Amino acid sequence: MKTPPTALNKRFSQLGAIAATTVLAIGAATLASLPGHAQTSTREAVPVPETTALPDGVYLYGQSTQPNEIGKGYFVFEAKAGKVVGALYMPSSSFDCAQGAFNRDELALTVVNSYDRTTNPFEIALDRSSTVASNTNSVEKAIGLQGFYKLNHVSENDQRILQVCKADLEKTGN
Repeated sequence: MKTPPTALNKRFSQLGAIAATTVLAIGAATLASLPGHAQTSTREAVPVPETTALPDGVYLYGQSTQPNEIGKGYFVFEAKAGKVVGALYMPSSSFDCAQGAFNRDELALTVVNSYDRTTNPFEIALDRSSTVASNTNSVEKAIGLQGFYKLNHVSENDQRILQVCKADLEKTGN
């Protein structure tokens, strides 16, 4: 496992110290806190065929099986043709926008810090441990995000956050 860059460690330490009393800013640092589940990288995201990505749609994943749990990180995103645009957030906090693409074994993201607008590459390993039946009478591996639970309900607030990030990333040309 790679060690996250020093800047991310510093940011995560600063956030941890004030988490109980102030609004949290999350992004790559929150995901980096999941041991063995995510690593930073400077490799370019190369889209792969849609069969290795999530089907097009809007998704919500969280570090908890319940939505809006204080102190837990969430990732709301839209997947389209193997690419994603979304937001990383903690309830009652700010959010950081992210975009990227599914690679063979990971979701490669670029996260935009909501405060200083710096970008950080970030990867979330894909979890293919469960199987699902398809409409072609075959069994396929379901795709999940390691360290996260798929939540079935995308709230109105999740949709709002997603729309802000989609507009922001489109406006900045990212």
